[in-house]
Amino acid sequence: MTGPIGSRSSSSSRTGSRSTGGLDNPAARIMFRRVGGVVCALLIWELFSETGVINKSALPTPQATAVAFVHNLSGLGRGALGTLDAWGLGLLAASVFGVAIGVVVGRSRVADSLTETLVRMMRPLPSLALIPIAILIAGLGLKMTAGLVSFAAFWPIFINTRVGVRQIDNLILETGRMLGMGRLELIRKVVIPAALPMIATGVQVAISLALVVTVSVELVGGTGGLGQFVLVAQQGGATATMYAGIILGGMLGWALSMGYSRIVDHWIPWRSRGQVTTS
Repeated sequence: MTGPIGSRSSSSSRTGSRSTGGLDNPAARIMFRRVGGVVCALLIWELFSETGVINKSALPTPQATAVAFVHNLSGLGRGALGTLDAWGLGLLAASVFGVAIGVVVGRSRVADSLTETLVRMMRPLPSLALIPIAILIAGLGLKMTAGLVSFAAFWPIFINTRVGVRQIDNLILETGRMLGMGRLELIRKVVIPAALPMIATGVQVAISLALVVTVSVELVGGTGGLGQFVLVAQQGGATATMYAGIILGGMLGWALSMGYSRIVDHWIPWRSRGQVTTS
């Protein structure tokens, strides 16, 4: 009697282990839902276009958009590279200044008091409202776009860095001082590593925000990139091509955000305590 029971038990165990490879696997379920969401969106898009709920001249079918995407690969590629240039320069400048100033303000009550009013005045300003000033200072082109991107991306990085520095336990700082660390060494070896989860979260927000501002400035200012590609397609009546540019922009945002998350989760495993801060 014991033998058959044991064989049935081992057989069911093997069956259970095989089943975890399907939708019983949490990762597989998440992937299935993500793909399912995209498929549902495409079906709704197709339904709205084919039934005339939205005129095809304003909403071409997914198939027509896919064809336009393939036919305009070279133009889309050039536009994407132009957008990434401005995005990267702006985000880099925002990261350097946001972290540096955030550390200073987070460590100094005097600096915090001196900058509080200015921060509350400047942070709500939309980058697009500063285009006339940016044109006067830098002219049309990459410098103008990158400057406006850095202005927008600076705030989430600065604010999260400031809060992350303030949240550091004084005992940790005192331990560093007892070990003979000077001010700069303490910041480099204690303050910044301890604040990294909050800094990383601020950069995560800034990545998406910077891309939105980049494309928006390109649309309004006609400074090249995907924004100008979309604008030219719209003005020429190539609606499917316009949608192809918009979709590529969304794909870029997804890829940049996911890539950054993977890198940060690998190199900063304690990041889970970092939270987005807006005040």
